[in-house]
Amino acid sequence: MDIKKLDELETHVETHKKIKTKLKRLNTDINKKAKQRSLVEKSINHEKTLRKFPSQAIGSVVLYNRLNENYSYYDDGQFNKIIRFVQHIEEKEKRYRELYVNCTKDYVTDPEGIPIKKLSKEQQELNYSYQLLTVLANEINGDVVSFNKVYNKLEDTGMFMTVPEKQNQEYLKEISSKLDNVMHSLKALFATLQETNRKLEDISDNTLDISSGMYDIESELWGISAELSSR
Repeated sequence: MDIKKLDELETHVETHKKIKTKLKRLNTDINKKAKQRSLVEKSINHEKTLRKFPSQAIGSVVLYNRLNENYSYYDDGQFNKIIRFVQHIEEKEKRYRELYVNCTKDYVTDPEGIPIKKLSKEQQELNYSYQLLTVLANEINGDVVSFNKVYNKLEDTGMFMTVPEKQNQEYLKEISSKLDNVMHSLKALFATLQETNRKLEDISDNTLDISSGMYDIESELWGISAELSSR
């Protein structure tokens, strides 16, 4: 092989190396832009999702007032235990607010790191809690059987324990599954209450009991939450 051909071969090798380097850079840029686009798309999707969440959860305020109105119907032991459940809900409402703030603050800069799944889970658990507290607040002087079913089920699952008792049993780690179990076991009860409320509304549109309509928790209590929090 003569010198000229060797020079040509070296030139081809160098050209190949340069092309390979350029392709590598181009591929890196493409991947970077693809990742940026993916993050932007996630941010947009998160923004759409977050618009569906109330900025804070304050449904316990409505039920707190109802408990005060019906205070005379409870014995002291019942009322104190129910207040523990109210305090548990209030803590979850604070947690919900913290998660919501974190999500709305960081969904643009860190769409992959925001706790949107935790926010959704917290909302679901609050919905469960609101439904249970609704029965405890409204049915003490109404459907007493339903009241006692809910009260007993909550007591059986430890929802009325003191904070030290809950901590000793690592209760808070199990709260989600406990609420799921309570709601599943009382599914028929809530269906019955909803049907009863519909029948009452059919009998007289002019007679609006406070409890009628309280069982559509997401549209009522969360609606109140969204309205008050926007003021």
